[in-house]
Amino acid sequence: MSHQSRNNISTDTPSHPSHVSHSSPDPLLDITHIRVRSQGHHCLYPGAVFQGTQKSGRNSYDVTVNIVDVDFSSSFLCGYLRINGLTDDWPELTTYFDAEIIGSRYGFLTQNWGANEQEDLVHWQRFPAFRHVKNELKKPNLTISDRDRGAVFMRWKERFLVPDHRVRDINGASFAGFYYVCVDFNPQPPTPTPTLRSVTQSVPFEKDGINDSPMPHSLSSGKTETMPTSRKRRDSSVRRGGRGPSVGPRSHPPAATMSGFYFHQNSEPYQQLSLSHIPERFSSSFEFR
Repeated sequence: MSHQSRNNISTDTPSHPSHVSHSSPDPLLDITHIRVRSQGHHCLYPGAVFQGTQKSGRNSYDVTVNIVDVDFSSSFLCGYLRINGLTDDWPELTTYFDAEIIGSRYGFLTQNWGANEQEDLVHWQRFPAFRHVKNELKKPNLTISDRDRGAVFMRWKERFLVPDHRVRDINGASFAGFYYVCVDFNPQPPTPTPTLRSVTQSVPFEKDGINDSPMPHSLSSGKTETMPTSRKRRDSSVRRGGRGPSVGPRSHPPAATMSGFYFHQNSEPYQQLSLSHIPERFSSSFEFR
């Protein structure tokens, strides 16, 4: 969703099949045998949540994305995007979106919503993961083969507001455009700072375990003076357990990231989504019936 005056849009109603085989269950009478199971991948599964911000100029807005359904066999994904503080009249806006997953079915060439090939390449190239696939693009639609590359590219199109899809005009906001999106399943962890390295070198004998768990970004360099005390507590536990000094707590892999750029001809360019996957503490599953 963009911060501007919104143009009216229309949504297409999917057509129903004109003929149903007698060997298939009647969808109007027997819905218990007709189930469309989602085929997720890594952090892209029904119920997945991503949180972060969307930046537009100097402004930053809190954003939450909830994945509702995903099916890689059909190159399809859908969900809800909630953004806070975009306009004064609407402190919280939620839109339903569906997505085209880039692969053998949908290519990097959009051919819709006012985007041309030049705009497409300029936006896709802003994702670091794109440089690993740009030599695989197949004309005419710039498709790629379907395989696990550690990243997934998509186009998101917001369709209507939730819960009231009848709302047509929003003063100061628009979803007439679309998002270029990349989900990176294995983002590179942040590199340790020189300050932390110098602290670990100053501690004799026990230099292997200090960097096992990353320091919070809000920690200032002045607080590194407390590191020897923390190290001492770990030393005592190591000695009691009889383990070597190099054994420390296991660090969790970095959360998957979701990046995106909103595009519309009349909007400010490169309005950026920066989200992270929120791992769930319990397993769940969803299905359309």
